[in-house]
Amino acid sequence: MRLLVVGGGITGLAAAWEAVRGDGSRPPAEVVVVEADARLGGKLRTETSDGLLVEHGPDSFVAYRPAALTLIDELGLSDQVISISGVRTVYLHARGRLRPLPAGMGMVLPTRLWPFVTTGILSPLDKLRACLDLLLPRQLRDGDDVSIGGFLRSRLGSGIVQRFADPMVGGIYGAGVDELSLDAVLPSLRADEAKHRSLMLASLANGRTARGSARGANSPFRTLAGGLGSLVDALAEHLTAAGVDLRTGVGVRSLRPTAGGGADAGFTDGTTGSFDAVVLAAGVTGSAELLADAAPAAAAALGRVPLASSTVVTLAYPADAFAAPVTTHGWLEAEPAPISGVTVSSAKWAGRAPSDVVLIRAFVPGRLGAIAAAPDAELVPAVTGHIRRVLGARRPHSSVRVARWPGMMPKYTVGHLSRVAEVEAGLAHLPSWRVAGSPLRGVGVPDCVADGRRQAALALGPTPGS
Repeated sequence: MRLLVVGGGITGLAAAWEAVRGDGSRPPAEVVVVEADARLGGKLRTETSDGLLVEHGPDSFVAYRPAALTLIDELGLSDQVISISGVRTVYLHARGRLRPLPAGMGMVLPTRLWPFVTTGILSPLDKLRACLDLLLPRQLRDGDDVSIGGFLRSRLGSGIVQRFADPMVGGIYGAGVDELSLDAVLPSLRADEAKHRSLMLASLANGRTARGSARGANSPFRTLAGGLGSLVDALAEHLTAAGVDLRTGVGVRSLRPTAGGGADAGFTDGTTGSFDAVVLAAGVTGSAELLADAAPAAAAALGRVPLASSTVVTLAYPADAFAAPVTTHGWLEAEPAPISGVTVSSAKWAGRAPSDVVLIRAFVPGRLGAIAAAPDAELVPAVTGHIRRVLGARRPHSSVRVARWPGMMPKYTVGHLSRVAEVEAGLAHLPSWRVAGSPLRGVGVPDCVADGRRQAALALGPTPGS
């Protein structure tokens, strides 16, 4: 079996790894990976310079979704996995200052009552309105997808939405909660309402269960000592050793079905190839373009997945620029600001900067408006000015890196699961053609790894006659 993987990000590389390893029902495949960019890794990009380790995209992954750790173990990198430094405390910048997230607070709901009652993040009226949820009847109807923001606002009020749900959920998915799909992003809320009627009662019950578990006690975040770019490097090395043809700077010009259900591909370097199966891991736009002729209904549905842009501004400061040591791991913004949040990489992860340097990553998603598209000369002063006000920086930064990711983040808006179903139905006549990764089934690193591997296995299928 010959497999073509279009896209050399973490999804495509994981798909190639799955295919070249084989399994009990099929032998290893012959794999070609094409990546139009000059480098592999997609949004996983680590830069090391002047003693700094700078992540231009994601800097970590969650351990309770095991696909990333499984892949790391298979690559022999388990001894490189690190957890956060010190004690994890999540802060929200709310009502004029940094305030710790109440103990037991999830992304949108409290799992412990007293810390919620005493937090200064919400006003007394916000808390009273949230408690009205204890009396409200069920509101969701079967089959109706709604926005996370609309649902939470109707049950818990605007305070919970503005100061918890939007910063925490919106920060992960690159969109405001008033457009994100409840069923695609937080389906547990539907199940909680169905079982407990009240979301507050459900969360408190879930908290009692979680307090004795490891996930409730420890930080779920992990990364690699050499940054997530080292995962890409290890994958590329192992794939090459296994005979995978990794081509960078090469795109797919045309993709046509063959009589046997495979594909004939024409590449931008003038070469061609015939394949038994295809995994499209080229994002929403690239994958939709390649499906336009062979599977127009799937292409149209995929093209309706909206995209968000994001910018990461990484700043290095001399440690003595601050009146007190910067020990916080960062914060999320719960009120209007030119950024959505900050990670202090030098405090959160070991080996990110020398001891006399504070390394800060600030996030500017497209949903913040004009500032996100502003040129560096306008963007950087806005970001540094805000950080100066929050942390009290007395001296300017010593270096800056700006990484822009235009139209790279799929938004799981209301109706997303219907679009996923349309893509799959539109490809039913081509079972060896699969769309993988963040456009459809999850935006985190473990999600992309898991889906890349799953779609490769589905594309190749079992060996005929096995």
